[in-house]
Amino acid sequence: MTEYELLFITKPDLEDSVQKDIVAKTKGIIETGGGKIINTDVWGKRELASLIDKHTQGYYVLLKYNGTGAINQELESRFRINENMLRQLITLAIPAEKTEKKAKAKA
Repeated sequence: MTEYELLFITKPDLEDSVQKDIVAKTKGIIETGGGKIINTDVWGKRELASLIDKHTQGYYVLLKYNGTGAINQELESRFRINENMLRQLITLAIPAEKTEKKAKAKA
């Protein structure tokens, strides 16, 4: 399995229970697909760099997980139909060892 990072932004005016439910459902999709959650980092409400659907703020959540491409496809399709989502981005996570080696090589 490959390590991924998922950053998603939801509408800021949702109640805390709804925000927590979205995070729990997202974790459930990953775990149901055979993935494993490594880390969950809830950043909370932050200012957006530009307007998204007339919103100036968003509720940010960063998930790090091990999974497959099928999990990513399922997440993207679910996020597309969820009207509470503003944006999402799934990227490959760079292992800490690689970033440390690059930093040492530059020094």
